[in-house]
Amino acid sequence: RELAARKKDRPITVSLRAEEEEEDEEEVMRDAVYVSARKTVFALCGICPSHFDSFIHRILHKYKRSHVEPGEAIGALGAQSISEPGTQMTLKTFHFAGVASMNVTLGVPRLTEIINAAKLISTPIITAKLVQNDNEFTARLVKGQIEKTTLGQVSVITEVYAADSCHILIDLDMDLIDNLQLGVDNTSVRQRIVNGIPGQARAPVLRALMDKHVQLSQSRSTQIRVVPPEMKPTSKGDVMTTYFVMQALKGALPGVIIQGIKSVARAVINSEEKKDGKTEYNLLVEGYGLSDVMGSPGIDGLDTESNHIIEVKEVLGIEAARKKIAAEITYIMGAYGIHIDSRHLMLLSDVMTFKGEILGITRFGVSKMRESVLMLASFEKTTDHLFDAALHSRRDNIVGVSECIIMGVPIPLGTGLFKLLRDVEHDHCRTLNNGRSVKDQLANQDPVFTL
Repeated sequence: RELAARKKDRPITVSLRAEEEEEDEEEVMRDAVYVSARKTVFALCGICPSHFDSFIHRILHKYKRSHVEPGEAIGALGAQSISEPGTQMTLKTFHFAGVASMNVTLGVPRLTEIINAAKLISTPIITAKLVQNDNEFTARLVKGQIEKTTLGQVSVITEVYAADSCHILIDLDMDLIDNLQLGVDNTSVRQRIVNGIPGQARAPVLRALMDKHVQLSQSRSTQIRVVPPEMKPTSKGDVMTTYFVMQALKGALPGVIIQGIKSVARAVINSEEKKDGKTEYNLLVEGYGLSDVMGSPGIDGLDTESNHIIEVKEVLGIEAARKKIAAEITYIMGAYGIHIDSRHLMLLSDVMTFKGEILGITRFGVSKMRESVLMLASFEKTTDHLFDAALHSRRDNIVGVSECIIMGVPIPLGTGLFKLLRDVEHDHCRTLNNGRSVKDQLANQDPVFTL
């Protein structure tokens, strides 16, 4: 009756929480720092105190509304908010980026790559900002330093056989080299043929080359002569003849990298028109090697990013990867005009990175996230997990949602988040003014609720 009377006196929409929020806002309004800030804003910007109060009130109201209720199933809400828009996405879509039609995978395949934490993705793209981004010539120069260029792309390689000798003749196309802004000559090419790139696997015939085998032409500065080396006998005692050494050189020399990063397939100059009419240039690099691209001359390493989550984690750390997961999903959804609250995306990022490494939502990642036997059994490979748990005598505390559903106990969400306990001893000791205990009083009353 008392509760009904209280509800009758005031509207039902006014709750205790609303009253608490109003009290908090009034306390903020009375704060000395707030009063000083209101005067400062009025003096600098000319905003009257009433408008300033309305603005702060609106901010506090939105902040209070963003709070999550205790016991809310935020995991299920986040999963629904991310997966439901996926039903509106195409199964295979490519977005063309840059002037050379560079494909970037979108849609469900790209979303699967991110959530599964795939180590090899279909289209790894590094967006590199230039230090001098208003000059196309500078962009072409930096592009030539980054894009992988092989010897076979800028030269003509022929076999020369004489009566008493033979060699491989390499004729460099210097006009093409100048147009590509590679900045190489016959001396640097000779050095790459002999030494190669550190960390790159080389063919046995190239490893056998020494300085005396690679000679610069005296008559033409664009030509290089490669004399076949003497190969060591194989494990079976066989010795390669000169003809087969020549054929091996003919097949291995075109793949020698003379400029660029070995893991970069190509680079594209992308131009963007700004509002002020100026054109800004940047590079879209297809391939891996984020650290090498960031350290290249002419590249602004602080403003360079990759769409490969695993590589971002290895180069910049787990916090950068956490932020990149949310940014990539936002970019994918934005291509279809879909907006997802950032809190759902950050929750997914936290779940995938809270162990200090990127764990995909697969049976391998989930097994590292959780140790519950029943939860793992409910995901994939049920019998394998149960047999393994029985073999090692593993214990399950039944605290997660899946385990509670399997065992038929209340799940720890909503009102099941806590357990309500009654202090029986305190009830027996506490008495009313007439000397009767609460237990006696309840026994004499008409039963309204059955406990």
